[in-house]
Amino acid sequence: MGLSDREVVRRALIYGRNELTRRHRNHWARQLLRQITHPLALLLWLAAVLAWFSDSRPLAIAIVVVVIINAAFAFVQERHAEQAVEALSAFIPATARVVRQAPEISVEASELVPGDVILLAEGDKIPADARLLDGSLEVDLSTLTGESATVRLETRTAAGTGPIIEATDLVFSGTTIVTGHAHAVVFATGMQTELGRIAALSARVTQDESPLETQVKRVAWLIAAVAVTMGLAFIPLGTLLAGLSLRDSVNFAIGLLVANVPEGLLPTITLALAVGVRVLARSGALVKKISAVET
Repeated sequence: MGLSDREVVRRALIYGRNELTRRHRNHWARQLLRQITHPLALLLWLAAVLAWFSDSRPLAIAIVVVVIINAAFAFVQERHAEQAVEALSAFIPATARVVRQAPEISVEASELVPGDVILLAEGDKIPADARLLDGSLEVDLSTLTGESATVRLETRTAAGTGPIIEATDLVFSGTTIVTGHAHAVVFATGMQTELGRIAALSARVTQDESPLETQVKRVAWLIAAVAVTMGLAFIPLGTLLAGLSLRDSVNFAIGLLVANVPEGLLPTITLALAVGVRVLARSGALVKKISAVET
């Protein structure tokens, strides 16, 4: 027996939610991994390993603790920003009033499909893009257009031509009804709505390295090159000129390498950027990626 359209939509929604949960988990794992594989963090991991094998185990443990605390702090900071961005989903209402071959019923907004007739009233947030069948509305379109004044929408025999957002008989998902009552037929839901297309465009934005990230990478490689060069250069100098044994020369070279690694630089950068995030947040600007503060 074939599945009804409603059952297909229901199963698709369940699959979509499960897929979204899995992607969130993977996204968090990637975020945390990015923090502990930062170029400076990798340099600190190397310093910790060398310190451990050179019998400087308290130093090795201290370096590891610095890396972990820094990664946790940066991860939490970015999660706070993302949660604030995710709160924008409150523009979409949880339920909608629908007429489906029966008296008015209330359904989850995510279950709306094109062709549904929805009831709209003062104070409602519109759950999908729809065309008015009757009535008139005053709608706040600032979510989509940034326009502060409300727009009057009503059914007309000729809505005119031009951009869809300027149509006088269409209502759009995520906008708010200021006054009026109307019935409307849904023609787009989810990512097919105007708001969904905006979300899709923002999701396609690629993340390039900020100038600070590029410079920090260069600094990390420079420090690594200087430290390794000094360490390797000391081994023959220590054995041939200072009369040290090969073991003592190697241990001293490892000490030189570890000493050249700036353990405090990574948390200093993270804390400075975190302060910038807080300052921007107070001004109403949300920063999802902490390293983007500089730009």
